[in-house]
Amino acid sequence: MMSGPWQGTLGTLGAVAALVLLTACAAAEERPRRFEETALSAEDLSAKVGCRPEMRTKAQELRQGVCKTADGNYVVTSFTTEQGRRDWLEYAQMYGGTHLVGRRWVVTAPAGVLEVLRETLGGRLQGNGNTPGP
Repeated sequence: MMSGPWQGTLGTLGAVAALVLLTACAAAEERPRRFEETALSAEDLSAKVGCRPEMRTKAQELRQGVCKTADGNYVVTSFTTEQGRRDWLEYAQMYGGTHLVGRRWVVTAPAGVLEVLRETLGGRLQGNGNTPGP
């Protein structure tokens, strides 16, 4: 057992470390995961906003479907990798438009529709706002 001037200091440091660890764990459990942090399929994303997509593409590297809702029409694309999503977005830039972008997914629609979808899906808007409808 340690005695002397360090005994109280080590006990205090241990208590502070335990408190920091407990606080961090509690904060992590209370914070809900946002959809952009979660890799969801095109079907899962569409279900989050109440749509059953008409699937256009079911390839190994991506899935893409069209949703038609009261809020507007949009295209939902999910990717198997982040690199696939980045490559797709780079290619899509030549066509212009605005996209709602999350982790391994992209939603393409007019800017007003994307704002509505963003409230539910999260993500970030990327592009120039001139997206034609699907």
